[in-house]
Parts: sequence; C-alpha cells; structure tokens
Amino acid sequence: MTVELHHQSASEIARMIRDGRTTPSAVMAAHLDRIAAREAAVGAFVHLDAERAMERARAADHQSPKGLLHGVPFAIKDIIDTHDMPTEWGSDLFMDRRPDRNASCVQVFLDAGAIPLGKTVTTEFAYFRPGKTANPHNLGHTPGGSSSGSAAAVADHMAPLAFGSQTAASLVRPAAYCGVCAFKPTTGSFDLAGVMPLAPSLDTLGLLARDPKDFILARAVLTGSALPLSPDFSDTMPLISLMRGPHWGDGSMEMRDVVSRAMRVLMDHRTETGEIAHPPLFAELTDAQKIVMGYEAARIHGGMCASHGDAISQQFAQLIRSGQETTEAEYQAALALRDQANAMVDLIFTECDALLVPSAPGEAPEGLDATGDPLFSRMWNLLQLPCVALPLGSGPRGLPLGIQLIGRKNEDGKLLAIAKWVHGLFSLTP
Repeated sequence: MTVELHHQSASEIARMIRDGRTTPSAVMAAHLDRIAAREAAVGAFVHLDAERAMERARAADHQSPKGLLHGVPFAIKDIIDTHDMPTEWGSDLFMDRRPDRNASCVQVFLDAGAIPLGKTVTTEFAYFRPGKTANPHNLGHTPGGSSSGSAAAVADHMAPLAFGSQTAASLVRPAAYCGVCAFKPTTGSFDLAGVMPLAPSLDTLGLLARDPKDFILARAVLTGSALPLSPDFSDTMPLISLMRGPHWGDGSMEMRDVVSRAMRVLMDHRTETGEIAHPPLFAELTDAQKIVMGYEAARIHGGMCASHGDAISQQFAQLIRSGQETTEAEYQAALALRDQANAMVDLIFTECDALLVPSAPGEAPEGLDATGDPLFSRMWNLLQLPCVALPLGSGPRGLPLGIQLIGRKNEDGKLLAIAKWVHGLFSLTP
C-alpha cells in the first residue's frame, strides 16, 4: 500500500527525493493540498504563502541537493524570525512586524535545503493566551500551547516537521494533546538567535514531528554534525526507569493508565525497567520554575507591558507583575534549588539511561480559551534536561495520550536513540 506523500516523515521524504522516487514539488503540492483542505477548520497557520512555497519547491526540483533536508517542507512557530514573512509573537502589538533577517535555526534549515511552508500560531508571547488553533482530533478541544500551530500542523499532516519552543511545557504538552512527538533538547543546545526571548535560562528551541527519527536528522543539521549510526539494542537494552514524580496524584486516571501501559510495553519486549522514587526536594521544583520564569520575563518584557498595557493580555500582565514582585534573593534561591536538584539528577542517571514520566495531566481539555496545565514539564524544563514526548493510544474521549522520556543533560543523542527505539515498540502495540 502506497503511503501518501503528506503522511511521510521528514526523514522518508528526504530519502525519497534523494533516491529519485519523488520530487520537492510533488511533496510540496501534497502538503499544500492538505492545508487547503484542513486549514480553515484547524487554524494552524498565521501566515502562509503557498505560491512562494511552491515556487521554491519547483526550483529545488532542478537543483543538486543542498543538504540533508533537500526538498523537505517545514513550519515555523511565529516567535521565530523570518525575513520574508511576518513574525508577530502572537500579539496584535507586533502585527506585520518584519525582521530584517532569518533566525539562525531557519537559515540553517534553508541552507540544508528545507522549504518553509509558513508561520504557525503561537500563544501570545509564547505564554498562555491562545490563538485560533484547534485540536485536529476534535476541533472543540485545545491543541495545547504555546507551540499550538506547530503541533496541530504536524498532527494533521500539513507539515512533517515544525519548529517550536519551550519555557515551561510548550513543546511537550501540545505534542501530548495532538498525538505527535516533540524534542526539547538540553537547554542551550540550539542557537536562539532570532527567537523571541521569554525567560532565557528556560527558553529552548525544539521540534515537533510524527517520528522521533526526524529529530535525529534535524539535530544533525542544526548542530552541523554527522548523522549518528543507530545503536543496536538487541543485545544491550537501555534501562528505562519510571519516575512518578511529585504531581502523580494531580493527573487524571487516563494519565496514570498510559504511563503504566508504556511500562508494560517495555517489559513485554524485555526492556530493562525499574522505578525510581523522586527525591523529596523535587516537590519544590515546579514553584521554583514559576519564580525563575516570572523574574526573567519581567526583566525582558516589563517595559513593554508598562508602555502598552492595554494591548497585553491579563495572563501575560500577571506573569510580569509576579516577576516584578519577586526579589533577587527569591530568584537566586530558586536557581540554587535547581542546582541542588541537578546534582541529584546526576546520581539518578547512574542507575538508568532514561526516565519515563507523565507528559500532560490527561487528554486535551475541552474549549479553546485555554491551553491546559503545564504541570508535568515545568520541573524538567527548570533542570534544563533533554525530553522527548511520544504518543501512546488514546483516552476515554478518543483524544491522544502520551508519555515523555527524560535524558541526562547533554546526552541528547543517546536519548533520541532510545526514543526512536521506544517509539518503534509503541507502534507495534495494538
């Protein structure tokens, strides 16, 4: 059975173009047709130039491959600068803002031959006020945020690969709600030049896709490194340990069920598994993340809020106020707590290769006036660890569920290899 082009992964599209089995223009036409059929309902894009995308794809038909992503379409979260498309940060205050250059990540993708589809919807300033995007699985439910449009575009087969970002849970939560994969690398791994800052010690550029092998390809492009060989886990299985975490009781029954189901899948395939209790200190990390996020956001955006208060949402204004009320001592105490917890994390990863943890409280909530609770990613983002969200089945309302894998800091390649392998096991699960 032939898989339609817009259902292929970015890695497979690149391979098919390289092998002469398809062309960039055929790939682009398939994705633009999908967008034409579904965008009015889903609302994933805030700016789309189909004619320009097709023009670039036709030009690529006649070019020698420029790099690993030659002819691959991709979408760009609208806090990431593009010189030929507006970058509006999800705010009317910056309507039709036109940067004079591309963000570093966009330019690297272009140099590798990838072709931009357009800019995807973000929540206002990558925080809480949602845009127009609906969950493709049920248009009455949120897609999550803040990388709302990127997650929805990938989930609905409008794009095989999309840039997003995370400061609290803005990659992992929408991936969980939309049933796709997300990669949040070790903080600082990818260049943030040209990406709107929110809280610099937390801000991380990341990616959404339907297959984690696409993250391996994209990471090689973004870091200028060679594609790694896929490890063989047939002899030496990775050791994956469950950590329920301090907020286990705050999740839904379906959240607890999907985490338990994921562990059963791993055990059924003779993966080495275990369970590690979270250190008591971890119960303080979510509040510490909120302190750090508010304090840093206030230093960057406080002036804008003071000058343009009428154009700022109550949600974002409250974040800035909370940060302005936070003392330097409170901020430094939160960072010290982070560092203390990271020392514990180093010890935890002497006992396992990856942690399996919840990715969201449950299925995507009903309604489009909020984006859900970032509870299950805040502490991991504070700790600056690499994370991969993977979908697994659905809940009682038929909406996607998933888990996330956490790796050791700066061991992103190892985590991605494990995630690719685990995703393969999940795909075999009825």
